[in-house]
Amino acid sequence: MEYSKKLQEKVNQQIRSNLKLESQIDKEIDYFCQCYRDWYQAETKSGHKPISILAEGDSWFRYIIGKGIIYYLENELETDILNLAFPGDEAREILSAKQKKRIIKELKAGPKSRQKFDYFLFSAGGNDLVGVDRFHKWLNDYQKGMSPKALINHKNLKAAFSLLQQDYQELIDIRDQYSPKTQLIFHNYDFAIPDGRGVCGLGPWLKPDLEMRKIPVRLRREVVTLFLKEFAKLLKRIAKQNTAITIVQTQGTLKDSEWANELHPTNRGFKQLAKCFVPCIN
Repeated sequence: MEYSKKLQEKVNQQIRSNLKLESQIDKEIDYFCQCYRDWYQAETKSGHKPISILAEGDSWFRYIIGKGIIYYLENELETDILNLAFPGDEAREILSAKQKKRIIKELKAGPKSRQKFDYFLFSAGGNDLVGVDRFHKWLNDYQKGMSPKALINHKNLKAAFSLLQQDYQELIDIRDQYSPKTQLIFHNYDFAIPDGRGVCGLGPWLKPDLEMRKIPVRLRREVVTLFLKEFAKLLKRIAKQNTAITIVQTQGTLKDSEWANELHPTNRGFKQLAKCFVPCIN
């Protein structure tokens, strides 16, 4: 049986709306890129050579309903950053054909002709691993006496990490090919609080999945912490297998009051996280 004509039309309208929004986003990014290069050109002509930084990633780098890491990092470093990030993006989306072409284009172009970026900041993996109705895949059903470590489904998580590592490696390979002297900088998020808070009708992302696995409240934060520590280990392995990669240790930075919801810090929290990047950028 087919959907009603009324519903089909609503779906078609939504598709057209999404395509229009995607086109607007592309134009906005083109504008960002042109503004950045105009600024960089003007700075160099004035005798000042600023640090050149490219950024790509998710809502931790561009948080539309607040200010993400890149906004505060620009203030900390007193420089502009060419930020391609878009909230909600997964690593697999960032490395899709369309967005990958954009990354290659910007790396090849550099901040100006015959010059490459000094740094390439990348934030990804959170949405791949804890997108809506996804977190439970990496957990086991609770049985009496189980420890937080035993509640992590390491077999499933290993498979997920394998796919995520492929995306990270593809990004590294692109850097190596088109801008090998550019230093890559990753971060490992922070220990989220599974308290059921969402934002703008999205989420929560953690609490429902923990409830689905019947994990007691007293164990939930430690389970999330252990899960994120496994992600941090993954990034360390990736960095060890490659060169010119820095991992910013963001885990353990935020206070409970600096979380706005299950996945995103408050503006103050993002400001604290931005400060973690500063020592890694000369």
